[in-house]
Amino acid sequence: MALTAWSARFLSIPSHVWAAALLFVLLSMLAWVTRGVAVPGAWPIERAQVPVQAQGRSDAPLRALPHLWDDGWSAPGRTVTYRLQLPAELQAVADGGTQIGLLMPRAGVRYRVLLNGQLLSAAMWPQRPVYFDAASQAQMVVLPAALLRPVWGDNLIDIELQGERLRIAGLGVVWAGPADTLQARQRWLSWWQVELTWMVAASAFMLGLMAMMVWLRGRERLIGLLAAGLLVLAPRLVLSTPVLLPGPFVFWDFLHKLSFTWYCGLLYLFISELFGFRQGLVRRTVLLMMTVGPVWLLVQAWIGDYDLYRIWTGVIVLVCVLSLGKVIHRARWGLDPGQRLMVVVGVATLVTGLRDYLVVQMGLPGDVDIRWMTAGSLVLMLAMAGVMVRRAGDTLAQTERLNQELARRVAEREAEFHSVYERLREVEHQQVREAERRRITRDMHDGLGSQLVQTLNLVRHAGAGVDAAAVERMLHHALDDLRLTLDSLEPMDGDLPTILGTWRQRIAPALAAAGIELEWQVQEVPPVPGLEASGVMHLFRCLQEIIANVLKHARADRVVVRTWQEGRWVVLSVADNGIGLGGGRDRSLPLTGRGLRNIRLRAGEIGAQVEFLDGRPGTVVSFRFPSA
Repeated sequence: MALTAWSARFLSIPSHVWAAALLFVLLSMLAWVTRGVAVPGAWPIERAQVPVQAQGRSDAPLRALPHLWDDGWSAPGRTVTYRLQLPAELQAVADGGTQIGLLMPRAGVRYRVLLNGQLLSAAMWPQRPVYFDAASQAQMVVLPAALLRPVWGDNLIDIELQGERLRIAGLGVVWAGPADTLQARQRWLSWWQVELTWMVAASAFMLGLMAMMVWLRGRERLIGLLAAGLLVLAPRLVLSTPVLLPGPFVFWDFLHKLSFTWYCGLLYLFISELFGFRQGLVRRTVLLMMTVGPVWLLVQAWIGDYDLYRIWTGVIVLVCVLSLGKVIHRARWGLDPGQRLMVVVGVATLVTGLRDYLVVQMGLPGDVDIRWMTAGSLVLMLAMAGVMVRRAGDTLAQTERLNQELARRVAEREAEFHSVYERLREVEHQQVREAERRRITRDMHDGLGSQLVQTLNLVRHAGAGVDAAAVERMLHHALDDLRLTLDSLEPMDGDLPTILGTWRQRIAPALAAAGIELEWQVQEVPPVPGLEASGVMHLFRCLQEIIANVLKHARADRVVVRTWQEGRWVVLSVADNGIGLGGGRDRSLPLTGRGLRNIRLRAGEIGAQVEFLDGRPGTVVSFRFPSA
């Protein structure tokens, strides 16, 4: 029980507290890893001669490294040479057979290295119409022992640099020592400067695509800003690596600076949307900055004044400071978990930027070749993605709650509809039973009742001289009518041959007594819809009327009953060989008798088409039923 309670308290810790703890550990590890710049077993070269041409004389004053020789004003092709002397301590290492190397953490924009006048290494030299900055990656050069002079002080290292317009160029501290030691350092710096940057760029691109897909489904403004910010960040990170791209350098440099401007603007808009800021001064400034940014950078590229970019960077920094102040001000009113997380991560990211500024620009202790901002950008990006996931999760949870509420209401309405349906069905059954009762009552009244009334009148009027044979015939007719009514109540499911078989049992004796042969040609046919109890009775009445006409008027000695299927129709015909209707085939015979009218009306009740035809000889009555 105690363990469960402890686990519950442990899991109840807010996410921003977890993030703060993890970021503190991360920053502490970064501080430990980058606490110093010394390379064990190697010696720094911190001064170099830089030749200067002025007023007809040439000299080479010593310059401290790192040294900035081009502040972004250089025309393409301008070069400078740094002449270095190898530390005297290296002679013992070289004499011991160990291979000597040089490590240049920063040498840009393009470089080449010469040992005693012999070319050892070059990066994009001479200048080509491509985008490339060698300073984005630590460079390693191995000094061949065969080129080293016996007198150690006579060995000279010349590092020539070539600048690009609107790109700062210069040389950092150069390390000399055993090649193996420097290669290990170079691999370590490359991981920070290149591999980590590529990883962050790939993560930004993938998370941006994911955010874009989420935005396309929901069109939420916050997710759209996140997607745009990450997709804009990806090209800037790629252009910050030693990537080789064809085309004018100034074009890719413009894209590099513009992506940074838009990323900062979209990041603020994301925070503004997350914290619910209204259209204030800072927000309008950001929108103006994103609009003016491309024009400002184009003017800078056209004029070639790098100070314009410094001013522009100052504007961006100012906007970031104002936005951070607004976040702190907003925190007074309380923050939700996502906002607290972004505050914690934003402060940590600000710490990484502040560290890089103090170490790189102000000279505070630390590894100047390793920047924290790349790791800070990754943390910020993951936090933004975490906010997206949290928002998406909240949206899904809300959708789930709405679905559950909708399902509950639907279930309630289904229960109501089911109850109403049951009541309606019961009412319908009652109506059907009542209609069937009325039908049976009407049929018995018209059939059995009529026969009994006629028999009763015959008995009353005949007195003592009652004709027993006539009474018997009339009672037999009444019984036949009663049996016909009862037969119609049997469930036959539209089986026409079965229905006709039942009817045959009733009329065969009457035909036989009248000397009329019954020829039965009934075959199996598909079920006929509508021949339920009431429909069977209508059909029985129609056939009863037809046989009555044969017995009374046709003077026939044969009746043929047939069924067959004709396309989608089921056909029933009753034909005799009597005197017929006369006048030949006539499908539109006038209804001149009450019996014929009744047959037509009853056939219409069961959905059948009826025709009266002159059979020559005799008469043919056919019924056409639509099959199931």
